[in-house]
Amino acid sequence: MQAAERHAAWIARCPGRGDLALFSEGDLAELRRIVGEETLPAGTPLMSEGEPVSSVGVIHAGTVELYRRSGRRRVVLHLLRAGDVYGDIPVLCEMSAPFSARVLSTATVTRMVPGTLWEVLEAEPQRCRRFLFSVASRLERSQRRLLELTAGDLRSQVATLLLDETAGVGGEVRLTQTTIAGLLGASRQAVNGVLKDLEREGALEIGYRRVAVIDPVQLADGLS
Repeated sequence: MQAAERHAAWIARCPGRGDLALFSEGDLAELRRIVGEETLPAGTPLMSEGEPVSSVGVIHAGTVELYRRSGRRRVVLHLLRAGDVYGDIPVLCEMSAPFSARVLSTATVTRMVPGTLWEVLEAEPQRCRRFLFSVASRLERSQRRLLELTAGDLRSQVATLLLDETAGVGGEVRLTQTTIAGLLGASRQAVNGVLKDLEREGALEIGYRRVAVIDPVQLADGLS
């Protein structure tokens, strides 16, 4: 399969952010009105692995990092953005947090106890449908990313991650190299070497705390 064909196939299987987000812009505005919101600085802990989860958080802006500890190492599992939620599955299943969450970049969030969450969902049937679809979409995406990121060498894994973050069409990925390494379970030095190779080949540009994918077709070259 040629690079252009691989790229087209990638776009076809990449869902947009709106497919994964639980709350629409209208829902977020309604939450601000009913429940309120709070702005939290980078580094703020939101939930801790193994601890009870007392509230569900809805993100209005910013980025939240989900991670687990492996010894002294932090393994990044997923990044959440506007419209996404954290803590919903542990709260609904009455279980402890399976991983930790913290604010990666200044975030505005609404935190709701279970009773309030149900009131918000029951007030609008379409919101309940989006909730179910969101849970299913996040599970499918996690499974797909796990399969894709565990296949191939580190170069393929980096390309897969960047294509996934840009929905296959290119653009800016505002992640540090340390975060990218955490998502891939690799060292920062190894990831930096791959990124520099891809930059020399013209597929991307490396900046401060960001990577710009400028040629997604080139980036897709070499993926199986």
